[in-house]
Amino acid sequence: MMPRQFHRKSRFGCTECKKLRIKCDEIEPICGRCLRTRSNCYYPRQAARNTNASDETGPPWTAARHLSAPPQPPSSFDLLDMTLMHHYATDTCKHLFMGSWQVQLWQYDIPALAASHVVLLHGILAVTAIHYAGRENATPAQRDLCATRSLHHHSLSLPRFQAMVASASAETAPVIVAYAVLLGLWVYAFPQVAADENDDEHQSLGDILTMIQAMRGARAVLNLYRDAITQSPMRVFVTNPPPSPFLLSPEKFEDDDRVSRVRQALYYLRDQVLHHESDKDAAQQLQIYLDRYVAKGPGHNNRLAAAWIARVGDDYWARLRGGQPHAVLVFAYSALLVRASEHECWWMSGWSERIMRACRREVMSSSLERHGIATAAAAAAAIDWVWHEHQIRAGADGLVDVVRSMQAGGASSG
Repeated sequence: MMPRQFHRKSRFGCTECKKLRIKCDEIEPICGRCLRTRSNCYYPRQAARNTNASDETGPPWTAARHLSAPPQPPSSFDLLDMTLMHHYATDTCKHLFMGSWQVQLWQYDIPALAASHVVLLHGILAVTAIHYAGRENATPAQRDLCATRSLHHHSLSLPRFQAMVASASAETAPVIVAYAVLLGLWVYAFPQVAADENDDEHQSLGDILTMIQAMRGARAVLNLYRDAITQSPMRVFVTNPPPSPFLLSPEKFEDDDRVSRVRQALYYLRDQVLHHESDKDAAQQLQIYLDRYVAKGPGHNNRLAAAWIARVGDDYWARLRGGQPHAVLVFAYSALLVRASEHECWWMSGWSERIMRACRREVMSSSLERHGIATAAAAAAAIDWVWHEHQIRAGADGLVDVVRSMQAGGASSG
């Protein structure tokens, strides 16, 4: 039996997790458990690390270890920040989420909140720096500068977010949710500027899930203050997905074989391949999000690609983090929705391939460990990975064609 390839981990967890003798995910400056329980998260080496501006913010951002944040005083801003804020107001705010109501939110409502909550200003600048680095005429030096500045604002905003969560109230709940959304955008977008091609090619499933963990923790905050948030402009992020539009209006999908094939593949996955109820529930949720995406059309629900993994059940999430092969397979199928969103959502760019590569490696290594299979090819066959990967890629390409056809139809009718 070949030994399991373990992911590189830090040797130290936070004091709270150590005290309780439980495994710490080691996300800094606040780990996932402390974020969920609103505990005081402290790392013994944290004080020493904070004096060194060249240190990274923690395990999720290992690809950025060559970057160092400039030694600016907390919440100080300079001419580059002014440039980034101008870019946000004139460009970035219009390309975070599609739809006129989203533009209203991010162009007017969020900056109004940021005027009195610096955590949002740092969050805005962290995301905008990545968007600004993506300009066609940006030089490598400018991209590196933007990546460094993005990491700087992220490292300043995350501890403030932690403090807000610890003392959250109905009044601050919209700010907490707004920053949580910005944090999710940053998590998805940062690999575009932080990782070189080799780093991105070899990103593990553990690396990806550690990054996503921050969004999972923010979900608890959103649920806790749902009533207050529904009375604020952030209410667009607390609505639950409705029952499957296919069940409500099956004729909407019956005319398109590409959508039908995707649905059949997901039905087969859920009913014939999966056995654990949490895996089946996650697959069903994915089906609902896919149906909703196609029913609403492009430009309305591109946030659904990120929302699914943030909302899956804790049992499924634990199985996925544990590398259970069928849980990993369900996550691989989420590339269907991610792929359909990438062409209209800059911060999702490249994620479908990251997910597929990482899941393939995890399924193979898991099969090798669990079954003692001697070759990678046989490991993939244990879960028929080749067949599933073909279904995912073919289905994703079909959904992209559907979405683009809907976009073209909308443009011609307009």
